[in-house]
Amino acid sequence: MSGAVMLIAGLMLAIFLDWSVVSSLRDLLFPALAGFIYGSQYFAYYYLFSKEDASSIIGLLYLYPIMVAILSFFFLNERFSLLTYAGMGLVILGAIMLSTRINNLKKGVTKWLIASMIVLVGLHEFFIKIATTKLPEFNGLAVGLISIGLTLLAGLFHTSTRRGIRGEFKNLKWLVLSEGFAFGGLATIYFAMAGLPATIVATIAATQPLIVLFLEKLCHAAGLGICSDQPLLAKLIPISIMVLGLLMLYEIV
Repeated sequence: MSGAVMLIAGLMLAIFLDWSVVSSLRDLLFPALAGFIYGSQYFAYYYLFSKEDASSIIGLLYLYPIMVAILSFFFLNERFSLLTYAGMGLVILGAIMLSTRINNLKKGVTKWLIASMIVLVGLHEFFIKIATTKLPEFNGLAVGLISIGLTLLAGLFHTSTRRGIRGEFKNLKWLVLSEGFAFGGLATIYFAMAGLPATIVATIAATQPLIVLFLEKLCHAAGLGICSDQPLLAKLIPISIMVLGLLMLYEIV
C-alpha cells in the first residue's frame, strides 16, 4: 500500500515537470538507485517496527550518518576534525548501550536486519547527494518516488502479502499520514542535499530519535499501546548520547 502511494505521487509529480533538463538517461540512474535502496529498506523497516519500539529502532538506525561521513570522505572529499571522530565514538557508545538494552529484553530482533537498514539508509542519502548534482531537485524526487513505489510493489509477488492487502485498509488513515510525512521528508532531503554537504544534511535530523521517543510515550499514554519498553531513562540516556555524538560529528556543538 505504501508502494502504491509512492508510485502515484511520483507519477503525478513527473507529469508537471520539465524533462528537457535531462541530458542523458544516465542522469536518472542515481535518483533511481536512491529510490530502489529506500524502497528495499522498507521491508526491514516494517518488520522491525512490528517487533520493537520505534524509538529503539530509530535510535540504532542513526548509526548511518557515520556511514555517510565515511562515504563522503572517500568519494566527495569532505574532511573532518578531531571533534568529528570524538562524535563518532559517542554515537557508537550510545548504540552499544541501546542494543544491549534490546538484547536484555530478549525481543528477538535480528541484528542483521538492523545492520542492513543502517547500510541502506546511508547509501540512500549518499546517492541522493549525487543525484542532486545531475538533476533538478523535483525531477530527482519524482524519479526516486517512482523507483520506491515499484520496489515496494514487488512485495505483491509474495502470496501472503498479496492476500493480506484487503485487511490493511483499516490502517489507511495511518498510511496516508505516514506516507505524507515520508514524502515531505524525501522532498526536504533533496533540496537540502542540493545546498549543503551530505554530512551536514545527515545530521540535521540527528534529533529525530529523541522526537520519536517522546512522541512514542505521548501516543502510548493516549492509549495507542505502541510502547512495550516503558522506563524512559533506559532509552533516553543512550539516545541522548547518540544525539550529542551526531552533533559533534559535524561540529554543530
